[in-house]
Amino acid sequence: MAEYDVIVIGGGINGLTCAAYLGKAGLKTMLLEARGECGAHCDTTETNIPGFLHNLHTTWLVTAMSPAMAELELEQFGLELCTTDVIYAKTFRDRKNALICNNPFDTMQNWEKLSPRDAGVIRLATETFLPRIMDLIDVFHRYMFTAPKLQTLDDLDAIYTPFFKQIGMDATFKQIYEMNGFETMNRMFESEHIKTLLQSLSWISGLSPIHPKVGSSGTALLGPLTGPVVPVHLCKGGGHSLTHALVKAATAYGVKILPCCPVQTILMENGKAAGVRLSDHAVYSGETFTARTVVSNVTVVPTFIKMIGEDHIGTEMAARIKAFSYEEQNLIGVYYALSSQPRFASADFDEGIQRSCMGYFGGENSFEMETYARNLVNRTIHDKAIGNWFIPTLADPSQAPEGCHTSFVWFDVPPTPGKWKSETVDGFMDWRRIKERVADMITDTYEQYAPGFKNLILDRTIYSPLDMYRNNPSAIKGNWAGGSVIPEQFFENRPVPGVTVNGASRTFLPNLYLSNSIHPFGSSNLASGYIAACEVATDMGVRDQIWWNEKACMWLLANAARIPTNLGVRRAS
Repeated sequence: MAEYDVIVIGGGINGLTCAAYLGKAGLKTMLLEARGECGAHCDTTETNIPGFLHNLHTTWLVTAMSPAMAELELEQFGLELCTTDVIYAKTFRDRKNALICNNPFDTMQNWEKLSPRDAGVIRLATETFLPRIMDLIDVFHRYMFTAPKLQTLDDLDAIYTPFFKQIGMDATFKQIYEMNGFETMNRMFESEHIKTLLQSLSWISGLSPIHPKVGSSGTALLGPLTGPVVPVHLCKGGGHSLTHALVKAATAYGVKILPCCPVQTILMENGKAAGVRLSDHAVYSGETFTARTVVSNVTVVPTFIKMIGEDHIGTEMAARIKAFSYEEQNLIGVYYALSSQPRFASADFDEGIQRSCMGYFGGENSFEMETYARNLVNRTIHDKAIGNWFIPTLADPSQAPEGCHTSFVWFDVPPTPGKWKSETVDGFMDWRRIKERVADMITDTYEQYAPGFKNLILDRTIYSPLDMYRNNPSAIKGNWAGGSVIPEQFFENRPVPGVTVNGASRTFLPNLYLSNSIHPFGSSNLASGYIAACEVATDMGVRDQIWWNEKACMWLLANAARIPTNLGVRRAS
């Protein structure tokens, strides 16, 4: 008899989500984590000066849209969300800025100064979508939190096509969906400030605008919903607080969590997953555990190639899995301890940027953004820093000593670069040689958009793709999304056609499921873990739970007004 109903391999936030759901549903569940602590991609540490907390990975949380907020009672287990009233800002060299605010009417006010026509588009989006909010939430839930189905695209077409026609776009949703994010923005907006605002927002959401389907989903589909439907928050105490809440929830629901227990082998019996054997380096060296079901929260290549092996999956399937790409959704991060808040040069245009805990600089127009994107695809580090900045302490002042702030920049880079400016770069390991100079370029660029920034720096930490991989070897090439989000690995194609069957997480090997590398992709919306839990519970006959019926965004609608805002703005300079 199996020792466990379910074994989950890997304690990232989606593995924890899956385990917590299954434990709450009454299944005897064990989670095995290779590191000493869960949540490698939702980590908050003091990397330089004590008292300055830096979120090395997940910072921008969209957890409030997840059914898990209510169903796993994450707030009761200590998750405290916070935000700023301006949730996203892009600053420009012409000393203007474009903002997205929690209140769409504040967004319109900012956009009105950039383009009255474009402000009209967001006004029409508000007028069109808010009266149909429940219909929108229903289809959004099916798009994000269920297995990909073409019917879902039909339903999105029914909602979005009338809106596109209202704003003068002679195209249906399905036609727009086949475009990339640059094409969609050129059709929807006239202002380069607003086009690049939404291109950058899509990019940092993991949906690079250079790709068809991927880019249109991030710009035309999700962009206009940011704020009212797609929430942006931080955690009090840093992103790792989400990990803590999930660990507490899983433990309370009976899940046994064993840290320092890397899995070496997924045991196969009669062609079915039957348990695991731990590595010789595990606390329980070489121990075996059996289970009726195994869920891997490790990405697709190590799951099948390292832990199962070609003997069980066949040469042809192994070749397809080995071709899975990890070359996009990779970052170099530079983390700063600051004596006070930076002031952007564009604050004179709209002071709201000084109340934004996250934003973007660089990429002054669509051409620059597209050139940057093409360089990434071609394994070239862009010669100008274009990146996503955060000032988490504007939302949560507890992340720095009194009077001080933290800030960081994420700059998308190819993990195995071949070129930067005029020099040849020798791939992944060469990050050891070049990361300081790349960080200097990022710092110099921050200074250009926020004069005086360098004088505020007390210390900095650099975190390259190589560093990310060393911190979490499951993150191949430092990839943060469980594998590249590209058309060949998106929606119904994710992770690799044929790997999952009859759903999003059920694999071609009986009793083996994935909660990583699957649709939609690894994110703080917890969708991958939620989908895996739903499919496992259905197959094991425990899905019919009275508490398990929440839709996406319903917790947010009920609780958005009481999430604290601008807690750190009061001490801004």
